Amino acid sequence: MKRLFEGFQPQNYQLTINPDRGSMTIAGTVVITGQKTGRPSQRLTFHQNDLTITEAKIVKRDKKGEHDVTVKRISHHNGFNEVRLHTDEMLYPGNYTVTMAYKGKITRPMEGVYPCTFMHDGQEKQLIATQFESHHARDAFPCIDEPEAKATFDLTLLSPKDEAVVANTPVKTQTEVDGKFVTTFETTPKMSTYLLAFVYGEMGYKEAKTKDGVVVRTYATPDNVAFGDFALDVAVKTLEFYNEYFAIPYPLAKCDLLALPDFASGAMENWGCITFREQCMLVDPANTSLPNKQYVAMVVAHELAHQWFGNLVTMRWWTDLWLNEGFASWIEYLATDRLFPDWELWKQFVVDEQHVALRLDALENTHPIEVAINHPDEIRSIFDAISYSKGSSVIHMLEQYLGHDAFRDGLRHYLKQHAYGNTDTVDLWDALETVSKKPVKKFMATWTAQAGYPIVKAEVAGGQFNLEQEVFMLNPLADKQKVAREIWPVPLRSSNTEHDIMTTKELHGAITGSHPETFKLNEGQSGLYRVAYNPEHLARLAEQVRAGKMDVFDRLGILADTFEAAKAGYTDTTSALKLMESYAHEDSSPVWDVMTGNLSSIRSVMNDESLREAMKPYGRKLAAEQLKRLGWNEKPDESHFDRLLRPTILALAAVSDDKPVLAVINQQFEDMKKSEDLSPDLRGIIYSTVARHGDKKTFDKLLQLHNDSTSPEERVTLSAALTNFRQPELTARSLDLIRTDTVRLQDIAYWIAYSFMNRFARDAAWQWIQKNWSWLKENIGNDLSFYRMPIYAARSQSSASFLPAYKAFFESVMEPALERSFKQGIEVIQWQSEWKRRDFEALKAFFAAQK
Repeated sequence: MKRLFEGFQPQNYQLTINPDRGSMTIAGTVVITGQKTGRPSQRLTFHQNDLTITEAKIVKRDKKGEHDVTVKRISHHNGFNEVRLHTDEMLYPGNYTVTMAYKGKITRPMEGVYPCTFMHDGQEKQLIATQFESHHARDAFPCIDEPEAKATFDLTLLSPKDEAVVANTPVKTQTEVDGKFVTTFETTPKMSTYLLAFVYGEMGYKEAKTKDGVVVRTYATPDNVAFGDFALDVAVKTLEFYNEYFAIPYPLAKCDLLALPDFASGAMENWGCITFREQCMLVDPANTSLPNKQYVAMVVAHELAHQWFGNLVTMRWWTDLWLNEGFASWIEYLATDRLFPDWELWKQFVVDEQHVALRLDALENTHPIEVAINHPDEIRSIFDAISYSKGSSVIHMLEQYLGHDAFRDGLRHYLKQHAYGNTDTVDLWDALETVSKKPVKKFMATWTAQAGYPIVKAEVAGGQFNLEQEVFMLNPLADKQKVAREIWPVPLRSSNTEHDIMTTKELHGAITGSHPETFKLNEGQSGLYRVAYNPEHLARLAEQVRAGKMDVFDRLGILADTFEAAKAGYTDTTSALKLMESYAHEDSSPVWDVMTGNLSSIRSVMNDESLREAMKPYGRKLAAEQLKRLGWNEKPDESHFDRLLRPTILALAAVSDDKPVLAVINQQFEDMKKSEDLSPDLRGIIYSTVARHGDKKTFDKLLQLHNDSTSPEERVTLSAALTNFRQPELTARSLDLIRTDTVRLQDIAYWIAYSFMNRFARDAAWQWIQKNWSWLKENIGNDLSFYRMPIYAARSQSSASFLPAYKAFFESVMEPALERSFKQGIEVIQWQSEWKRRDFEALKAFFAAQK
């Protein structure tokens, strides 16, 4: 794809923007100083999307001075998102100043310049905010809207008098003209267009300073200002940590964090003006659950990491998006772990990042971490678990391989070498290799350039091991040759072998040490691969678990790998369930996430009511010991993991129809008058359980709680319950709410995904998205969640008979950004169908025998 940066390289934007809430329009002027490159031509081309350029002027600047170049024609090419300024005079490479006056729109979809609505003092009010990543700066002003086109920005913004106004840099001047503030901001650092941002409206803030004097503020709408304290404290400490870790001071005078009532993603790292979905920044002691409080800390740490890794040094093109997102998704754990060591976040990393990546990357229609992008609409399709979770997992693997200090020092070298510039993945490898003196490029090339990952089949007997690696795929109908063409360098990470990295398809050797029964690969679970052991050795490892001789990371690893191997047909699921019997005394929350997650998968994919009933006694028995230990109420001295585990155990007991647990749930819901009457950590279980067993009266009470709530987390929690009823009239009612003001645009995907997860609502949800596709396209058509609709539908199906209807509909609405998700959906339906075909009868027999 030809890039406009090849023809014009901007250096500075003088930008004046005048948005108008009443007419939902923007008017502006931009003065772009830059250099024409490439061949002589009779036009200059810039990005624009749905803008009307009303005037244009070109000035050539050279040693002789300046002279005007007549613009004879302005042509808009909306299919290419371009405006072309045509001239009679030949334009030769050199320095130019281009001035354009233009008109545009404030759009309801949450991109470009858009409104955020909220209630205050009984009135509906609006913030005006921006979201320019990945390529929506062109919605707000003509520009070269590509990451490599870095420039400085001088922004002047017109906004209503007496409203707060925030942008990337501090205010330089502010005057009042005709009842409006005219605010000019300090010049930004040299940065990409997608990082420019502004927000204005009725907001208040909390303020603190780092020990280096950087002013940090958390902005929110008036009723939510008080809930910014936690994020403010995390932000100050995290900035101080990154200053030390990167050995480069945060380069701006201030750092603002803004909680927006409407926001499509979780947060956005605009330099010095970081925007968040409210749920990802605000912590309300009466309404915020412990998992969400932890999530807030990690999102703040993630976005602040981008101020260096992404903003200071930026990928050259979206092919290397993972350089931004994968790294930030790794270091958010490092930073948050330093602030809250008792959270033991690296154990959660295995479940929340590695396992998420491994599930998506086990499909034929995955993509490499480094993925070619040929059309702007394709960019949205790579903001996924490969760029984020697999990216962070290979970074974690590399950091373990190099060692903490060498890895950190390599990053420092990389950031200093490329500050205010753009890079490709190989630039990072070069820096790490230079500092560590290890073959980083050779080690990492296959992991980032090739899709997928290996499973290592391990035969262990008689003091010997025989290992064989092959690409791991969940779908037995997939073409393995299509994904993997090279052998991965697999870090074995075993204390029982002298081998460090497996660089061949097969490896044979002797087990070292005096305890061959403890032979386990991938100790600590930093390697991005799965292991399938022969049954005899798996039984020996199970004995280690049963005897309490295996640490959390390794317990996690063998259980997760065994279940995933069963889903793919390497073994049978009853073997995985027998292994899980060794976990009778398990008390670690991340391990329980694996246990309950796989039981949930069995219920969902096998999709049989008699099997569900047979699983209930097994679930009650599995939960009993921890249920007794933890109880319902938080204990003063209990660990962070126990607080996380309690909702998991109660949820398993509830879905298994544990009568005492159901009685408490029903009583607590009956007694409650407002959400604050229930523990924030337990509301989700209570709401969803009463919905599963409830009627219209229950629905009405939950809906009233939803409509009365000012907590975004609470509304999402309640949406999971409101979509969890079994009565057709109530599932239809919940779906009908999606197109009303009851559901914010940012929450639509939750309602649809949760509806598909409800076996009683999935058929209605399938009909609903077909009927309402045009409406979805119009309102959230550029949102990442829109392109995941095929996956939402596919996950609910485990019969190949659904494929013709699935293909017929999505092929009729196909567009570039939907294609990968659509193909992944086909695979999901296929592998779930095959898993059910293979193991359904055996699972029925297994659970029947548990009674």
